[in-house]
Amino acid sequence: MSPDNRLTPVVNRRASRRAPLRGSIRVECRKGSLGLGPDLTVVPLDISETGARLILKSALPRGQEVEVLLHNGHGRPLKRAGRIIWSFPTDDGRCCVGVRFDGHVPFADLQTFTRPPQVMG
Repeated sequence: MSPDNRLTPVVNRRASRRAPLRGSIRVECRKGSLGLGPDLTVVPLDISETGARLILKSALPRGQEVEVLLHNGHGRPLKRAGRIIWSFPTDDGRCCVGVRFDGHVPFADLQTFTRPPQVMG
């Protein structure tokens, strides 16, 4: 696997298209479904209607329940319970994970959290 592809799994099984997050969005990921543990998020990479790709401080096993909170700076954060569906260590001792949400992120909410598509011209 080339260094450019290290943060992307080899097999693409996504149910929906990923989009990069706006710079103002803050993401938290906590182990378990109650949101009681520490925030493990180092870098949120992208999000889709059905999940997210994150760099975490420590490894979580496949199948681990997590709670993801998306903060846009206005009102209450959007909470989604989910599970780790893939995970692999990074060279710097962190972990890149894929989270599948238990419920979809509504399209209108997804638009507020993601950057608009780049227009090629």
